[in-house]
Amino acid sequence: MPTTPDRVRAIASHLGALTDPQLQLFIDDAMIEIAAFPAEKIVGYEDRLPRYLAAHLASMNVRRSTSQQVGDMKVTYDSGTGAKGEGLASTPYGQEYLRLLDLLDLKPPETGPGLGLMVL
Repeated sequence: MPTTPDRVRAIASHLGALTDPQLQLFIDDAMIEIAAFPAEKIVGYEDRLPRYLAAHLASMNVRRSTSQQVGDMKVTYDSGTGAKGEGLASTPYGQEYLRLLDLLDLKPPETGPGLGLMVL
């Protein structure tokens, strides 16, 4: 099954305020990253990997309230989506994506500049 905005919302209901075109951008970004993996290594996970990565990417800018109060209108926002950490580990969806990569013996794409050595 292809990854669709509805399928991403099915695992991340807090993304309901995003329009289909907005969520599709995150899916497209996820698909580009997934395409870097050898196709034979992700057989059976072609929908699941981009779904969790797209949910992670979309969740990075969505603030969810952790408490509300009607009298004097008080709202407290969580700093994330319940997970602690940096990068992919900062959301439960990124954590699941990392778990799937580990299960499939894949490494996430490197972030930031790497160390490049040349032997002369």
